[in-house]
Amino acid sequence: MANDTNNTATQHTKWVDYTKCIGCESCEAICKFLYGLPRIQMTETDDGLAFPLYCHHCEHPMCAKACPAGAIEKDPETGIVHHNQDRCRGCKAMKCMAACPFNAIYRAGGVVPVIKCDLCSDRKRVGLGPACMEVCPSEAIFFVTREELQKIKTKQSGSAQKLVMKQIRQMREKK
Repeated sequence: MANDTNNTATQHTKWVDYTKCIGCESCEAICKFLYGLPRIQMTETDDGLAFPLYCHHCEHPMCAKACPAGAIEKDPETGIVHHNQDRCRGCKAMKCMAACPFNAIYRAGGVVPVIKCDLCSDRKRVGLGPACMEVCPSEAIFFVTREELQKIKTKQSGSAQKLVMKQIRQMREKK
């Protein structure tokens, strides 16, 4: 696996259309049910609007660049940004968490220091998509190639994404 190879036609990502998200927490609940600790987490704006924090499987993942152990890598074929738990040494600085602009790497505690979404890789091997996408009642979660993503984004969803990013920045400043 490499960290910087990108082919937008084959690489997949998860994307939440915040104009469709109703804040029901189904995505977090199914992830917690399947994995014990959710890899997508709901949070709220100061105004009480609920929205999920999730890994965007970035084209150029800052978390992978920040990890001193090389425990986070991007698959150049699929685009999935994986966290290798065997390599992770749980550095006290938690550099991967600080580097993620989406607050999508979470403290796990115990033997595995951090967790992040892997787009349900186990489910993918048996022909299924990410569980959060499949249970979302408002069909706000998409599992698409980067090329397809550009086609489904709307002006409204872009504006909603900017509001969420503003809230994430404010959350980071409070830490």
